[in-house]
Amino acid sequence: MKNLFIIPGYTDTASDPQYKEIIKIAKSKGYVIHKVPIQWKYRTVSDYIGQFKEFYSKHKSNNDYFFGFSYGAVVAFSTAEELKPKKIFLCSLSNDFKEDLKGIENRARKFLGKKRFEDTKARSAVQIAKKLAIPTIVLYGEKEHDRLKKRCEETVKLAKHAKLVVVKNADHEIGHLEYIKAIKAVL
Repeated sequence: MKNLFIIPGYTDTASDPQYKEIIKIAKSKGYVIHKVPIQWKYRTVSDYIGQFKEFYSKHKSNNDYFFGFSYGAVVAFSTAEELKPKKIFLCSLSNDFKEDLKGIENRARKFLGKKRFEDTKARSAVQIAKKLAIPTIVLYGEKEHDRLKKRCEETVKLAKHAKLVVVKNADHEIGHLEYIKAIKAVL
């Protein structure tokens, strides 16, 4: 039995319509689905990571896979080396790490707020990627923001066993038809 932990994107739940086809595909490939509940409002990424770890500790097995979209991908990426899933799927890994703040500190501080900004400064994508030995598939849509693309590409370059998939004609939308096709191919 393979367990797939689906960590949704910011403000989403894994029960939202954009995840239905992904869940259907995953089930057809033999995965048992675990929809990770995240309380988004008034919390930081460190809080999301803590929520995921707590949920995971109650449902883990020796055959687990993590699937995250956007901020959910940040959670999967940030916890993989510690929790040791068999593989992680990072869809549109958000650029929410200290390296991503360079050159946009004032705008980011205003957008994120003080608490989230300070939390972002405490997390290094470079350090996480360099330690990452878990097999990793990173996907992003070719129409996504350049900063997100850079985060995904750098992660693949630094991680030991990572593969990049660029989804043609897709933007930051997990339910996009081309994104679904790409996910089907890698699951």
